[in-house]
Amino acid sequence: GGHKGKKGQITRFVDAENPEVRLDDGQTASFYKVDVRALPEAAAQNSATQQLLGTGPKAAVALKVGQRVEIIGSLTPGGHKGKKGQITRFVDAENPEVRLDDGQTASFYKADVQALAESEAPKNTALKVGQRVEIVGSLTPGGHKGKKGEITRFVDAENPEVRLDSGHTAAFYKADVQPVPEAPKSVALKVGQRVEIVGSLTPGGHKGKKGQITRFVDAENPEVRLDDGQTASFYKVDVRALPEAAAQNSATQQLLGTGPKAAVALKVGQRVEIIGSLTPGGHKGKKGQITR
Repeated sequence: GGHKGKKGQITRFVDAENPEVRLDDGQTASFYKVDVRALPEAAAQNSATQQLLGTGPKAAVALKVGQRVEIIGSLTPGGHKGKKGQITRFVDAENPEVRLDDGQTASFYKADVQALAESEAPKNTALKVGQRVEIVGSLTPGGHKGKKGEITRFVDAENPEVRLDSGHTAAFYKADVQPVPEAPKSVALKVGQRVEIVGSLTPGGHKGKKGQITRFVDAENPEVRLDDGQTASFYKVDVRALPEAAAQNSATQQLLGTGPKAAVALKVGQRVEIIGSLTPGGHKGKKGQITR
């Protein structure tokens, strides 16, 4: 084959001692062990000097699924050297499959892959159900980068399913998901309270509607009678108590005589008017007497 003097990397062993080598000129061939010599220690020392000066490759760190990496070698065919991406899985004990930032997915020899420094990858905080998140990566297929939504559940120990604000629901790699900074904490919810639907985790397209809490279906999630007459159960994270300002505005209206009158204590035999629609039955506007 006339390969004497060429250099390359061992890709595998064809038997107990004879290696297959991918040469730097792109050819791959099997060689007798006696024809192959490891590059001398001086080459390793030169590499160490390059690292010290910052002119050589960085020391490798352990690879793991979801990690951002750069393709630094050309042992793997395809001309991907210099590209970056994220590890999706391992095809064997050490060689990763990488989804590149250009959209391609390919398996690589470990020697071709270098983990990006922690500072070059976005930091992830703990995720939880009901949390608002943004899709910041493209490891998960579907072109959802930049979209926002809420975590509905976890499909395994760390990867969440997200209901996007567009209405689509999909499972994402944890590395693609970043929590959105938390909004100011909401007021505790209680029966009879006026609320606004501020999220879309609960199906039905009720975001932006207002209503009153009629009851709690469990320890924290309320049932709300909406102003449009519908009644539905909501995840707590979708519901926000109307701010104190709204209550103050109501008090001002009462003072000016433009709002509902201040309530007085109720008693048996008293004449009353039905002024709200929290109770089912369509009785708003009717009058009667308290019997018990």
